This record gives sequence, structure tokens and C-alpha cells, in this order.
Amino acid sequence: MSSVERASPEIEEGARVSEAQAVEVHGRKRSPPAAAVALIAPEIGMERVARTGRLRGPLLIALACALLSAGAGVLRIDAKDATLRAMDKAGELQTSSDRQVEDATKSAERIYLVKRVAGALVEPPFQLGLLCVAIFALGRFFRGRTEGRAVPPVAAAALLPLAVGNLLEAIATYQHAAIAPDGPPSLPRTLADFWTSVAAQPGPAPLMKLLSAFDVFSFWSALLVGFGLAAAAQLPRRRALTGTLAAWLCMRLLTQVAMGGH
Repeated sequence: MSSVERASPEIEEGARVSEAQAVEVHGRKRSPPAAAVALIAPEIGMERVARTGRLRGPLLIALACALLSAGAGVLRIDAKDATLRAMDKAGELQTSSDRQVEDATKSAERIYLVKRVAGALVEPPFQLGLLCVAIFALGRFFRGRTEGRAVPPVAAAALLPLAVGNLLEAIATYQHAAIAPDGPPSLPRTLADFWTSVAAQPGPAPLMKLLSAFDVFSFWSALLVGFGLAAAAQLPRRRALTGTLAAWLCMRLLTQVAMGGH
């Protein structure tokens, strides 16, 4: 038997492997991004994110949506009523001219602009860092085998529900003729916001503080972290979800109720 005949099965096997790899790569190109799948089917998408996900795309989307929300607020801000109330409370309104009121209003609007834009630029990277630390910590606490390279993509994918919230808030804000710096949110996010929207007035202060701990988009993000933790740290899914949601609830209660956060 010649060497060509002996080599032909190996050549055919190599060709079959190459074809299979090409089909797999082609299918991967046609499938939607893993982070996008995770928004709808987190049990499937977050496993893919932990294996093949990337950091840059979700982070850029989160930044863009945060800037859109800030930009809509800047376009619709009207601080005149808030400025008049502040000056009246300080006893300055009776002695102030129209020009002074106008200058104070413009100053308040500039402060709002700086705060919103700076917050939009800083918040997503800061949240990404906190999520990375949280995933590492939860993985070690539950004695999982956390893969370091899987943590940043999982954390970045968990930013997407917050980005969706910012995008919807930008749309809701843009539909208003004007918004006040200290006014109600354009988009209800927490159970307290929904209570106020339905009842047209806030409930008792202790109850509203407790309801403000449950943020819809933050809860959605925590769900993604739980599924991602199960894949990144090789943990049972139920344990990862239970631990993540318990940690999320404690954090929300601490920041919103005990510390009076917003």
C-alpha cells in the first residue's frame, strides 16, 4: 500500500474536522450575542457569557444608555420652581431681583448637568468593578472554583438590565415637557415608585423606605449575576441563585432603608 493511500483516511478525517469547525464558527456568527440572550433566557445566556462572553460590548452599551438618560434629563430640566422654593425657604426670595432668581436658576441647572453627565460616565465602570468583586466574593464564600477570566464578562452582562432601565428612563423623560431636579422619577423603578404612581401620593414613610429597596432593574441584574455565578464558579444553580439574591436583598435593605440611600 502506497504512502498516499495510507494518508488518505487521515486527510479525510482532517477535512471532516475542518468542516465541523467551520460549521460551528458559522453558527456562532449567526447566533445572537450571549449577553443579549441572557436578558431573555439567563439560564442559557449567562452560561455562554461565562464561556465566550466579552467585556467591552455590554460596558459600552451601559455607558451609552446612561449618557442617553443623562442627556434627556439635561434637555428637559427646569429648575425655576425648585430654585424659588429654595430661596423662599432661605428667606432670600423677598430681597432678590428677577435677575438674581434667573442666575440662581441657571446655576442650579448647570449643577444638575454636571452631576448627571459625571454620574453617567462614572457609574457603569464603578458598578462593573463592584459586580466583579461581588462575584469573586460569593464564589469563594460558597466554595466554588471561580474562573477568573469568566468574571468580567459575567459582571458586564449584568449591567445590561440597568442599561435597559436607563434607556426606558431616557424615553420617558423626553416625553415630558419639563422635569424638576428634585421631582419624581420619570420612570418608576421601585415598588415605592409604583405605589406613588398608582395611589397618586406616597404612603407612610417607613413603608415607602422598605418598598424602595426593591428595584425592578436591579433585581433583574441580580438574577443574571446568580446564573452567571453558577457558571463562572461551577456551583449548583439553586445555591448560586439563592446566595446571590439573599446578598442582593441585604445590600438593598442596607443602602435604601438603614442608610437612607436613593
